[in-house]
Amino acid sequence: RSSSSSMSSSSSVGSLATFAASARGTTTRGRAASASASGGRTRAPEDAVVGDVIAYSRKGETRLGTIDKADGKTGWIVREGGEQTVKVAKKTVEANYGAGVVARDMEAFANKCVEDDSLISSAWELIHELASGDEIIDALYVSDVVFGDVDAERAYAAHRMLNSPAGGLYFKTKAKGQYEPRTAEQIEALTRKAQAEARVEMLERAFVDEIKAAVAAPRGDKPDPATLWRHDDEDNDARVRRFEALQAYALGDKFYSPGEKAMADDLLTKLGFSRSPESALKTLIATGAWSAHENLAIRRYNVPIEFPEHAHEATQALLANAPPDPDASTRLDLTHLKVYAIDDAGTVEVDDGLSVQALGDDGVIRVWVHIADPTRWIERDSALDHIARRRATTVYYPSEMVPMFPLALASGPMSLGGDKCEAMTVRADIAREGCVLDFEIMPSYVKLDRRWTYDDVDAELKSATCDADLRLLYAAARARDERRADDGAVTILLPEVYLDVKGATARGGEDEDITVNMSMLDSEAPARMLVSEMMVLVGDVVGGYGAREGIPLPYRGQNEPRLMSDDEWDRIPEGICQDIAMRMSMSSSTSGATPRPHSGLGLQAYVQFTSPIRRYADILAHYQIKAHLRGERPLPFADAETLERMTEDVGASVGAAIKSQRETTKYWSHVYFSRQPADARWRATLVKLIRGDDLALVIFEDLGFETVIKLDRAGVLGETLTLRFVDADPHAGFVNFARCEPTPTTAA
Repeated sequence: RSSSSSMSSSSSVGSLATFAASARGTTTRGRAASASASGGRTRAPEDAVVGDVIAYSRKGETRLGTIDKADGKTGWIVREGGEQTVKVAKKTVEANYGAGVVARDMEAFANKCVEDDSLISSAWELIHELASGDEIIDALYVSDVVFGDVDAERAYAAHRMLNSPAGGLYFKTKAKGQYEPRTAEQIEALTRKAQAEARVEMLERAFVDEIKAAVAAPRGDKPDPATLWRHDDEDNDARVRRFEALQAYALGDKFYSPGEKAMADDLLTKLGFSRSPESALKTLIATGAWSAHENLAIRRYNVPIEFPEHAHEATQALLANAPPDPDASTRLDLTHLKVYAIDDAGTVEVDDGLSVQALGDDGVIRVWVHIADPTRWIERDSALDHIARRRATTVYYPSEMVPMFPLALASGPMSLGGDKCEAMTVRADIAREGCVLDFEIMPSYVKLDRRWTYDDVDAELKSATCDADLRLLYAAARARDERRADDGAVTILLPEVYLDVKGATARGGEDEDITVNMSMLDSEAPARMLVSEMMVLVGDVVGGYGAREGIPLPYRGQNEPRLMSDDEWDRIPEGICQDIAMRMSMSSSTSGATPRPHSGLGLQAYVQFTSPIRRYADILAHYQIKAHLRGERPLPFADAETLERMTEDVGASVGAAIKSQRETTKYWSHVYFSRQPADARWRATLVKLIRGDDLALVIFEDLGFETVIKLDRAGVLGETLTLRFVDADPHAGFVNFARCEPTPTTAA
């Protein structure tokens, strides 16, 4: 027989042949034959004593060691070679090889045997040839088959082979130390399965290696994400599913399923990263799949950014062949009126213009508000109508405007920028006291005379030679503002942050390409009040008309504010602190297809009508009003219930878009502060104590930025604080400031 130092595959197979020749003459199998052949050189596991060498299971592996001493009644202290000892539960002991054997030599011999898969396969072939039925064998029997001997060294080698991956292919474990030879069909099936699993494992290793290489690559040398996370039938699209899981996980709580978390955690573990949404985000950025300033809010709220191809096709078809205008015969030609548009400097969707005329000497002012008429171009339930309904609103991110309609339409024929544009005009005669004496709603043609920016109008209104029409419009706006105040309107004048992000898109961008600037809009500027009052005027007129005529419209309302007591109010400093307190007391707005009071505006009925290029709810109002003016019955939305369902769906989409816009603005604000010099300081007003003397809401005086800070000592409402930047994590949504002593370098 071969010894442990000279054993080879050929000598072992020779032993198998010898055994086969002798075994054909006997019917003894399994443990009976093994026991008779063992000659007492092994003992049962339960008979182990101090000094015996035992095989046992530890951490999923078969280990070999010498019993050093007892560990209570249920365990042993075992020496695993050298001086290292471990605790072994008696129930995990698989075999006992007695004393007087060298565990180190046994382990070395067993390792060689396990590496040679031909030994266990040849053993199976012989046992399968000799088998007369279902038989149970053990390691001693296999030792006798393979080596022609059952001494401790060979018995342990057989035990290891039976418990190796190759052993599991040929033999099925039935009980502790007992095995059943598999059939040839079972082995073939398991072999195919193992080959498939090996292929999957190889693909997985290659995938993980590619991810690691992408992470390590310089920013400009990242692989194409479409290639890195490609579809692949061979791996059942495992890459794509991992990518989707990683993206969902990176968005944070509420945006991933347990399955997606498990899949993402598995990949992060294989990459050697911590298992967390933050690690998922860093991995996506590091591989180049996401930009350094990836807009998570767009993904969280599923805001559509790009238009589908069929939207562009429909747009081109409209531009090439304008549809018939159902209101052509009744459109009133108002191109003789001087029309002013007042917008921000970068506005491309001109959806309203203003005209004005003084009527007599009694102070009555006639105002025309001309509104873009996109429903002249878009038929209800058309492809573009459905797209606009899904998008619900134009979204203004600090880095990019995302329009509700394709810009070729929104800034083209829909916009009031041409020589003769279709519009919906609301005429209102306003008394000196601000009430509406008469009104008319009509389809019209208008011609824009001049585009003004808000800054232009503010400067003009201060001029001694102010444009007469602008001055008249401002007078009408002031009269309306005062009238609404008398009717209970609530005016809250809080500063508004303006962020200008260049070098990024709505979806994000790379850090080195981006600049971020922050400034404050003057909410009390006359130009903004003028435009706001004219828009509210239209909502008042359309709402009143709809209520009078019983027209289902997307009415907006607001309940009375939840006012505090006079004593509580008097304790709040006047100005910005009271404005914040009033904002906190306002009720949520409501919407529905029937008229309702809007206490915040001081109106009995209100319908948004002036931004149909930018708001789908305004489109719904246009469909209804225009059909009613044409005398169509039934109306497009004849019953309130149908329109309310539509309004709710649109409102949900608008809500998601607004949340994404707010979170994106917050993100870029945090980026702005993180880029400021270390010695920068800001003055801020403490406007609300949130949690006793611990947390406070502050507003930066020169920026209008609102944030919550932790106070290091008690604060007082209205107090001016000097703040310094501490740290920020824009993607996590937090920025920290600390109070400090004023310095000469306090900055805006």
